[in-house]
Amino acid sequence: MNAPVRSLAEGLPRRRFKVADVVRMVEIGLIGEDERLEVLGGEIVEMSPKGYRHEGLKGAINRAWGRSCPDGFDYLPETGLYLSDDTYLEPDFIAYSAAIDIRDLKGPEILLAIEVADSSLAYDLRRKPQIYASFGVHELWVIDVRGERTHVHRAPGPGGYASIEGRGAKEALDPEVAPREFGFVLADLLRR
Repeated sequence: MNAPVRSLAEGLPRRRFKVADVVRMVEIGLIGEDERLEVLGGEIVEMSPKGYRHEGLKGAINRAWGRSCPDGFDYLPETGLYLSDDTYLEPDFIAYSAAIDIRDLKGPEILLAIEVADSSLAYDLRRKPQIYASFGVHELWVIDVRGERTHVHRAPGPGGYASIEGRGAKEALDPEVAPREFGFVLADLLRR
């Protein structure tokens, strides 16, 4: 893997890209289709590889939500989320009203977003909440699979989330805005 260029370019002007530019780079083969990228404020960010713990928990959440998703609501695992012309994220899960077309999903329509963090915990706890909050995502859960802990972010605003609480693996995770059927106890899913 290449060394991050970010540290070499610190303090220098950079070229910013629109999400459409990055999509086009993938289409013409400049960026590989299998590369995991996000676009944050016009900057392309390479994502960490996913580990077994990450994928195992993602599968457990997907199965749980598939069984319990209430009528009138929907969820997507690992979807491309186009928040603006220059910001694209790939959250592990989002929950939203089924009345909203996927093409129209923006921050305020997302009732709950989940980021499962294994090797990316520092990034998912520092930078990601600021981005989600600035776009009005109602609630964000950052799940630390190694530490078996969830960081619940609520009350979004331009400076980040006003409420951040840590929850242990045996504590119930109940959404504030999304239907309660999207809640779970992390320990129940980790043991599967």
